[in-house]
Amino acid sequence: MEGLGINVSFLCIQLIFLVVLIGFPIITLINLAAKKLNGTTLALWVLIICAVPLLGALAYWIIKPAAENKV
Repeated sequence: MEGLGINVSFLCIQLIFLVVLIGFPIITLINLAAKKLNGTTLALWVLIICAVPLLGALAYWIIKPAAENKV
């Protein structure tokens, strides 16, 4: 592939970065949907994760908001 001007190892690094950039926030949003949070908290987390995907998703996993128990 070097003859075509394609560096395979650099391409693999770019693909891994792309998968993390897209996959990590999507997995976070799926986990967020499974939690029972009130509307304001849920909306705030979704906005943060959509606005800054990697930092928002990382902040979510560090903070891990607890689900509310409604009796």
